[in-house]
Amino acid sequence: MSELTTNSTAIPNERTQVRLSNKCHSILTQMKEDGYLAEMTDGYRLGIALALSMGAQLDELSAENRNFIAVSTLDPTGEIAAAIRMLVNLEGQSVYGYAERLADWGIKEMQTRFKGGFLDVASLMNTAAEMAT
Repeated sequence: MSELTTNSTAIPNERTQVRLSNKCHSILTQMKEDGYLAEMTDGYRLGIALALSMGAQLDELSAENRNFIAVSTLDPTGEIAAAIRMLVNLEGQSVYGYAERLADWGIKEMQTRFKGGFLDVASLMNTAAEMAT
């Protein structure tokens, strides 16, 4: 069976792989090598959450990108897609295409805050909470 029929999180015309810019792939690779992430997928999910929570103004994904992971692995229960649909007016955009842009923004934001050599996830969430109020 195809992934589209076996993966309950995918819908017709929705992508089955999410992409990541080459720059963000390098950032996640470094964070994993430095022991800040158990898996690069964790950083991708954190990037999505961070961008959503901060109301990020998203750019298009860089033309220099690569397939990163299957949607069925990233979002096996569909909770990420449901959260995006709840918080964002997609106006016909692919939910996982939008997730790619969220992840890209969030990963770059993590790198900006990581430059001091320490990634304080609590401060990221506090900043997001302050922006939400």
